[in-house]
Amino acid sequence: MKKTGLFILLGGLLLAAGCQNSANRVENADKVMTPNIVNDKRFVTDGFLADRLKLTGIITSTTADDLLRVQITAVNVRTGFFAQMWSGMTRENPYPIQYKFTWFDKNGMAVDSIVSTWKDMTVIPGEEVQIQSVAPNRDCKDFSIQLKEAN
Repeated sequence: MKKTGLFILLGGLLLAAGCQNSANRVENADKVMTPNIVNDKRFVTDGFLADRLKLTGIITSTTADDLLRVQITAVNVRTGFFAQMWSGMTRENPYPIQYKFTWFDKNGMAVDSIVSTWKDMTVIPGEEVQIQSVAPNRDCKDFSIQLKEAN
């Protein structure tokens, strides 16, 4: 009887591993783009989020209307058998997050804008996502982004 319970447990674990929802990626090895990479400064208050969603880069450009555009690249690093199993049991697969951009003028003052609201996003394990925003006006010269787990 003990062996039957063990086989059922192992079968359940294998089934959970077979139900993984993750992403693979292929990209151009010979990059032809020249992104404007931004050095960033991070304030981490949620280590749990930081261990799941790794921010891998920030780039900027300007639109045709001379507005600042920002793109944050992040990867859900919750991959592998045990991480997938735990994420499945806690219903964090896919991983729900929220983000909010805040825009600043040349004096460092926050600019009130309707684009500075929390937005929802889900990220599956292994997935790389780009989070973008465009400044609400030409006076915006800088930005910050906040990320949190969605409730």
